[in-house]
Amino acid sequence: MPRTGKSLIKAAGLCFFLCSCHINRILESPRGNALLIGVGGSGKQSLTRLAAFISSMDVFQITLHKGYQIPDFKVDLAGLCLKAGVKNLSTVFLMTDAQVADERFLVLINDLLASGEIPDLYSDDEVENIINNVRNEVRSQGLVDNRDNCWKFFIDRVRRQLKVTLCFSPVGNKLRVRSRKFPAIVNCTAIDWFHEWPQQALESVSLRFLQDTETIEPTVKQSISKFMAFVHASVNQTSKSYLSNEQRYNYTTPKSFLEFIRLYQSLLCRNGKELKSKMERLENGLLKLHSTSAQVDDLKAKLATQEVELKQKNEDADKLIQVVGVETDKVSKEKAIADEEEQKVALIMLEVKQKQKDCEEDLAKAEPALTAAQAALNTLNKTNLTELKSFGSPPPAVSNVSAAVMVLMAPGGKVPKDRSWKAAKVTMTKVDSFLDSLIHFDKENIHENCLKAIRPYLQDPEFNPEFVATKSYAASGLCSWVINIVRFYEVFCDVEPKRQALSKATSELTAAQEKLAAIKAKIAHLNENLAKLTAKFEKATADKLRCQQEAEMTAGTISLANRLVGGLASENVRWAEAVQNFKQQERTLCGDILLITAFISYLGFFTKKYRQSLMDGTWRPYLNQLKVPIPVTPTLDPLRMLTDDADVAAWQNEGLPADRMSMENATILINCERWPLMVDPQLQGIKWIKTKYGEDLRVTQIGQKGYLQTIERALETGDVVLIENLEESIDPVLGPLLGREVIKKGRFIKIGDKECEYNPKFRLILHTKLANPHYQPELQAQATLINFTVTRDGLEDQLLAAVVSMERPDLEQLKSDLTKQQNGFKITLKTLEDNLLSRLSSASGNFLGETALVENLEITKQTAAEVERKVQEARVTEVKINEAREHYRPAAAQASLLYFIMNDLSKIHPMYQFSLKAFCIVFQKAVEKAAPGDSLKERVTNLIDNITFSVYQYTTRGLFECDKLTYLAQLTFQILLMNQEISAAELDFLLRSPAQTGTPSPVEFLSHQAWGGVKYGHREDRLTRTDTTLEPCFCVGGDRLHVDQASENGGHSPNAALLRTMVPKTSKGTASLQHGVWSSGAMTPSGGIQQPASPSSAHLFPVALL
Repeated sequence: MPRTGKSLIKAAGLCFFLCSCHINRILESPRGNALLIGVGGSGKQSLTRLAAFISSMDVFQITLHKGYQIPDFKVDLAGLCLKAGVKNLSTVFLMTDAQVADERFLVLINDLLASGEIPDLYSDDEVENIINNVRNEVRSQGLVDNRDNCWKFFIDRVRRQLKVTLCFSPVGNKLRVRSRKFPAIVNCTAIDWFHEWPQQALESVSLRFLQDTETIEPTVKQSISKFMAFVHASVNQTSKSYLSNEQRYNYTTPKSFLEFIRLYQSLLCRNGKELKSKMERLENGLLKLHSTSAQVDDLKAKLATQEVELKQKNEDADKLIQVVGVETDKVSKEKAIADEEEQKVALIMLEVKQKQKDCEEDLAKAEPALTAAQAALNTLNKTNLTELKSFGSPPPAVSNVSAAVMVLMAPGGKVPKDRSWKAAKVTMTKVDSFLDSLIHFDKENIHENCLKAIRPYLQDPEFNPEFVATKSYAASGLCSWVINIVRFYEVFCDVEPKRQALSKATSELTAAQEKLAAIKAKIAHLNENLAKLTAKFEKATADKLRCQQEAEMTAGTISLANRLVGGLASENVRWAEAVQNFKQQERTLCGDILLITAFISYLGFFTKKYRQSLMDGTWRPYLNQLKVPIPVTPTLDPLRMLTDDADVAAWQNEGLPADRMSMENATILINCERWPLMVDPQLQGIKWIKTKYGEDLRVTQIGQKGYLQTIERALETGDVVLIENLEESIDPVLGPLLGREVIKKGRFIKIGDKECEYNPKFRLILHTKLANPHYQPELQAQATLINFTVTRDGLEDQLLAAVVSMERPDLEQLKSDLTKQQNGFKITLKTLEDNLLSRLSSASGNFLGETALVENLEITKQTAAEVERKVQEARVTEVKINEAREHYRPAAAQASLLYFIMNDLSKIHPMYQFSLKAFCIVFQKAVEKAAPGDSLKERVTNLIDNITFSVYQYTTRGLFECDKLTYLAQLTFQILLMNQEISAAELDFLLRSPAQTGTPSPVEFLSHQAWGGVKYGHREDRLTRTDTTLEPCFCVGGDRLHVDQASENGGHSPNAALLRTMVPKTSKGTASLQHGVWSSGAMTPSGGIQQPASPSSAHLFPVALL
């Protein structure tokens, strides 16, 4: 076989059986179509693909999507026929039960098988194209290429090249109905039946897979494969009994067996890693605990050295404290002097600022004059001065201006006597020099002689710039300059004393600042010395603190070590025992996981009785008789292996019932790899699921608007999806999702015609509220069915809680709070211990320094002690609570019995369906309406009577008249059995009426058959002295058979058994039996409750079941 063929077989994960050869021969034969009949998961599709590969044929399957109908199917068939008839390519059309979305599909398949031609498959244009495409080939065959020959050639090739393979299931009546409606399915195909795999095949397949598992000892692989095959076969056998006794359909297929093997490998790998991780953590913790004691002596020696060093550091620090104190005093004194000088400087600075302000204000008054003088100079230039100088005989006003300028500019106060125009012209000979002398005139130092000499000019009325401007523009500028310069000087002279005072004050300020700077420099020097001393002191103090901290840390470490060793003394022993237990578990891991995997894979849909029978009565004994024994824990409990107290406590807090069946169901749901399918008619499981996952749960229903989009989004994001209220059939579009058929290296799943990205965290939970669904083997192979139907014990506990909550709400609230508290403590203890082990295992080499570790230990110990104390208190409280609650248990027990009797009526007629929710309402109303009693015992009796009567009324309202007596009989039998007023052997004798043959009757009114029954009962010890006390016990009168209630054997009467012997023979017996119902104390003819007069009076029952 080519390499690709080997890869295909390896990828399919199947062994190569003779079936593939059968299918291959069918496909190779002319017009070879196949009908493969077998339950889903038998390998029909995989073997067909393998056979097609061997024959070099393509395989085609339709892809269902939303709205896929007949036109879509015709399009797919048309394409197939073109591929086979025109392109001449051999193709296998593979079709399964799930792909028959519409029974009308089979009409087309029937036509294709019978004649190879499907009416109206092609339009006229398409037919013409087909004829034209095959025309040349028709000619090459030597035929006339007319229309009929070409079309016949096309049809013949289609029948020759297109191989139809139908994979149908024999379960139910579908195959039978289809065979009658569409005869070509049977007549035009070769039928190949896929039976159950024989024991040898099961062992071979399992052993082949186990060869690749390295964690299993080679010596036990053969035994494990034998046990796997035995488990599968035993479940098949038990499923038949389950169907016969309980009318429940449970299927196992080869695919189920392969999933069983795959789950075993997965759980074995996962639990092996978890077990090794736990052992490593505990061994690491124990190793570190053992090394702790050895470190204590070294720590004590280290502590002594640190204490000597600490003493020396303390002395050095004390000496430095004294030196620092002296230097600090010096700095304080100098700082006081500096503060005083600083205050003086501040006062002087204020005075200087005030004087400076006054001078500036006075100088500001002279500023306009100076500005005007400057402006006057700006009007002068070489041109107008030259013009002025050119005057031969100027006006007197101009001459006075020039004379005034000469007086003001007289050097050293030597006022010239000659101030004529001629002298002035000499002064202005050099215009530039003259102008420059005016600009740079020392306006702040004018001689007194010059001021005296210029006064007359200033007092002259014509010495006015405006007047002079009429004579000469340049003279006007000089006039303005002279006036403003004199004005400035006069103001300046007024300011001069203030300026001198300012100068003096400034000098004083400078001296004071210098003195202050010297003092501050001295302080800075002192501070520098003080800082050095302080740094030394701080260093010494830091060294002292460091040394002290090290000593304290060492002392603390010693204390922690002692606390750690002392605190973990009990854990040391417990962990050592746990390590030994884990090692023992490791030795028996392959066998324990094997038994647990069988439990998860196969027992989910069975009731409690069948689970116990298979686990304890079938599988365990087989393990013990294997030639090469598989190591397994003798007292293995699947719940303890897969869960712990914290998990169970969390589930109960989330609303899961506390009975064993519910715990098993939750364990299966959490650990199964196939999608779980919850059979939950009372909706208790779905309530738990919704509480457990909360807002992260995506809830939808098939057919709901947008439900496919919800699933697609959850697939991508890895959410949990709950599909609730499933019927017995599921949308075929979900087939790839249910089968987890991933493509493209496990990254996508195809839903319909869309490829959706697959997140490994995605989880699908299926749910149905059908009480007894009949799911096809295909679905049961794809999903793990879990029977969440309420159990009698579980319902009894729930009803007990309900009745106590109504009768004693305080008591039930206390019980509920106590249960939640205990569950919370279990979860807390588990979390704390996991945290402790995690810290201990991840701690570094010097883990004694981790105070949090020891504190966590102490918290764990304190919490454990507190929990233990509260557990002891809770046990005392729980005993008291349970004692008080147990008084009401008879009412809850009888109510639970009544529900299951009522629920079993569906076995008589499927119309009799009753809701647990409605029953609870009836139960609640019955409790509320029950008559009060003078004592608790009387109250409970009233509760039982009213509950029984209310349920009886509620149930009989919906029964046919012919079934009411049957129901009443069953009610009576079960109540008497529960109260132990009759034994199961007596009831069995009453119902089956076994007889001892060959014994003639000694009395006239009893037949030989009836007397044989009496003798049989005496022989089996069911009746006592029956044959010797018969005549005094019976008399017949009127229309009623009277039965003596007295008995000579301790109050135990054989009336029921004797009555049973006569029922088939007398018409009066039936009337007497009906009367016996009422006289038994179960019911009165009017429908009221009547208590039995004595225990023996309850031995008359209705026997309508006979």
